[in-house]
Amino acid sequence: MAIEKIKQIEIIALEKDKNSLLTFLQKQGKIQFIKVEQDSVASPTEQIVSEASLLAIEDAISFLSTFREKAGFVESIANLKPVIYEQQLNEVLSHFSWQDFLKKLSGLRSEFKELTQQKEKLEQKRQLFSPWRKLQIPLEQIRQTRNCGIFLGVLSIRDYAIFLEEAAKSEIDFFQELIQEDRASIYLAIIYHQEDFEKLEALLKNYRFNFVTLGFDKNTVKENLLEIDTEVLILDDQIIDLKQRMAELSKEIFKLKAVYDYLNNLNNINAAEKNLSRQQFTFFLSGWVKNSEVKELENELFSRFGEIALFISEPRVDQEVPVALKNIKLFQPFEFITQIYGMPQYREIDPTPFLAPFFFLYFGFCVSDAGYGLMLFFFSWFVLKKFRMGPQGTRFWRMFLFCGISTILVGIATGSWFGNLFDLLGENNPAFLPLKKFKDTLVILDPLKEPTKLLGIALSFGIIQVWFGNIVAAIGNLKNKRYVDIFLDQVPMLVFLFGLTGVGMIFLKLLPPAGINQFKYSVLLGAIILIATQGRQEKGIGGKLFYGIYNLYNAFSGYLSDILSYSRLWALGLVTGVMATTINLIAVQFSQIVPTVMPFLDRVIFLKVLISGLVLISVFIFGHLISFMMNLLGAFVHPVRLQFVEFFSKFFKSGGSRFRPFKVETKYINIS
Repeated sequence: MAIEKIKQIEIIALEKDKNSLLTFLQKQGKIQFIKVEQDSVASPTEQIVSEASLLAIEDAISFLSTFREKAGFVESIANLKPVIYEQQLNEVLSHFSWQDFLKKLSGLRSEFKELTQQKEKLEQKRQLFSPWRKLQIPLEQIRQTRNCGIFLGVLSIRDYAIFLEEAAKSEIDFFQELIQEDRASIYLAIIYHQEDFEKLEALLKNYRFNFVTLGFDKNTVKENLLEIDTEVLILDDQIIDLKQRMAELSKEIFKLKAVYDYLNNLNNINAAEKNLSRQQFTFFLSGWVKNSEVKELENELFSRFGEIALFISEPRVDQEVPVALKNIKLFQPFEFITQIYGMPQYREIDPTPFLAPFFFLYFGFCVSDAGYGLMLFFFSWFVLKKFRMGPQGTRFWRMFLFCGISTILVGIATGSWFGNLFDLLGENNPAFLPLKKFKDTLVILDPLKEPTKLLGIALSFGIIQVWFGNIVAAIGNLKNKRYVDIFLDQVPMLVFLFGLTGVGMIFLKLLPPAGINQFKYSVLLGAIILIATQGRQEKGIGGKLFYGIYNLYNAFSGYLSDILSYSRLWALGLVTGVMATTINLIAVQFSQIVPTVMPFLDRVIFLKVLISGLVLISVFIFGHLISFMMNLLGAFVHPVRLQFVEFFSKFFKSGGSRFRPFKVETKYINIS
């Protein structure tokens, strides 16, 4: 239940063992390198494979993925990777030529792109020709002669009649044939005398006439369209054949992923050489290692590399030491919450074991429905049992497994099972009355009947956690031997909060007024000490007094605002029950309404009951799924906010960097 102790490790080894040592350290995944200044006489070796090649493999994987079946809902949210064993990986590397594969795929993709572009051009040509399908003359006849000319174009319907009137007034002699008409435009073929061309052109431009050119060949538009259709059909067959061939190649995507991750890790080994200080025959590396893994790592290194020197030391005070959290199995899932906020400083305390019970309880309080809790519990259990995940994924789903348990417990205590489902069943069928009565015997508090008590419980959580935050701050100061800070910060703050809470409870008539004096004196004593101590870092009596009063005001207003923030637990707890009950009501009413709009069902009672039941079940399931997802989001976000803003602000000292050892890192697969 603390931050893992970190040791500094320094290794001196022979240059000839460099690659094998780095490979070993990568597989072990226990050392985070410390960069050292390069004073080497030899430069690091080049990458095993270029970045361009890795990008090409990535691009191929992304392209081939479009031919594979999409991952299921559970697989996608669990972000699962397939597993490959060392023996399988070696077989892939021995027999799979990824360079030849990429060349073959690149050729198919280029051909596919070319065919697609040809088809797009034909489609554009078809789109151009289609409105002129009824034009009977060959396209080569659409040209000027000595005395006449012909052109095609498109005119807006609203301008067509006006254009004809203006042409008649201008005494322009021409012949026009309407080829096609749609909702907005008219497609015209116009034959004119050469001497009238300029006047006709000017008039047409006034009415935004769009001249159209279809090309010059001996075929008609209809014949051209027939040729286009034939060419498109041929291209479609070729494209389908190419897709099938690429779909066949997509069966090798697993091998390609394995190659990518393998080559990328080889490059990472070479990149790690930047952290080495190298001489002609030896090299030196320095790094961080967890204290719990030092002994095992030492034994492994000495057993594998005879000519090696190790030096283990404590980190210096001025060094920035990476942080690794170390908690018992019960609290490990909640490290996810801490890591969202950021890592604590190395010499401070890990907030995970302190926030875990509160988050566990608040999540259940927000959802507060045993039915939803069962859904969350069994779904999380299914994901954990069905799929193999890394440590982070396993802890994430274990956290939700625990939150499902919390939700079940709070739901039982508040009597909410998919809202008022048991009440509805008991009212409509006597067979369910024993179940309803049993449920009622377990109810401690009904939020809908006693919302004020629920609010009081939520605010009580706030009081407890705010107090506890100051206690955790004292624990952190005790760990780092900051004894003065405990007596000048946390002790007077707790005295002040004790008095303030007592006065508030007497005001609300939750405590008898007889003991008000001790609470008043507690407030006064705490306030005096806080004014005297909170500005101790400032210069001058005026500055110390000002900051003392300012921090007292912040303590008072912050205490009240922090506690009131916990009313969100009350609001979310109420909303879940109301939403679930409303969904049940809607399901019942819809099941009664839908059969009434189908008069023929009155003659077939069985069919009426069947449809009514299907509507009831469908609305019930769909409605509660939506409610479940919405409430899960709120039940995660708001308790997290309470931890970050109201709790962490009392003691958390951020700024730590996460312990990131040099290890095998994979993007697509897990190497086992």
